[in-house]
Amino acid sequence: MNSLIGYLMIGAIKLMGLVSLPTAQRIGRLLGKRLASKRTRSREVARVNLAMCFADKSEDYRETLLYDTLIQNGMTGGEMGPMWGYSHEKLLTMVRKVHNQELLEQKLADDRGLLFMSPHLGNWEIVSAWLATLTSATIMYRPAKVKNFSDWMVSRREAVGAELVPTTGGGVKALFATLNAGKVVGFLPDQEPKRERGVFAPFMGVETLTPTLPHQMIRETGCQVIYAFGERLPNAEGFDIHLFDALPEQFDPDPVISATAMNQSIENCVRLCPAQYQWTYKRFKRRPNDGINPYKIAKVP
Repeated sequence: MNSLIGYLMIGAIKLMGLVSLPTAQRIGRLLGKRLASKRTRSREVARVNLAMCFADKSEDYRETLLYDTLIQNGMTGGEMGPMWGYSHEKLLTMVRKVHNQELLEQKLADDRGLLFMSPHLGNWEIVSAWLATLTSATIMYRPAKVKNFSDWMVSRREAVGAELVPTTGGGVKALFATLNAGKVVGFLPDQEPKRERGVFAPFMGVETLTPTLPHQMIRETGCQVIYAFGERLPNAEGFDIHLFDALPEQFDPDPVISATAMNQSIENCVRLCPAQYQWTYKRFKRRPNDGINPYKIAKVP
């Protein structure tokens, strides 16, 4: 049964890969509107997250941001077809401007490895496609539950020149080896880790279980760090890629200070286009001092 579901998912994405970016985004907007019109899991998770992260804003502000978030998340889903179906050359035509490209070029000229951090903001697949024009990267990913879909997803992502490694012990070793060799590692820094692999640090004013793996890679390999995200432009105009240097505190030997700086860098990115962040992810399930899961309190479906 899982295999059938996987083939259906692959077929749907391949079909979406035959349409133009404007059409894919229109379909994504329809999906977002449907998510917003019912008490869906995505809508209620986003509502909890926005209430926690924008507690200083009015309810009207948060409800408007909630609607815009679901539209943007729907568009991210609609763009999976183009991102995994277009040729590499065609994908690159959708990149309109790269902000601070010289920052990345400076770091690539350095002999040290580079930790390339890309949060779940805008479209992160376009960032990988663009990065492949300058360098190869080893990227950690979380395998999908449906194996044949997961295998296909890896093959499509690797088609642009990246090497993907899973979130296993072997995958972690590959990341360290890559950095020690002076090469590039791609990492999504805003996923909730297992409790023993993280520390609590503030993100958008909320104490958040934050992965310590980036801190370990910095301390053990002496690597550099850069942040990047692909901003979705209005009217299907394409994407701008933004690059930012890490804050100095991220290189602090204290893992909490380092994690706090990492979360601040992610927050700085998010505030540029907050509706394009993946607020539909249960980022705050684990609370300090064994606090109650906020999604259970809100009875999220």
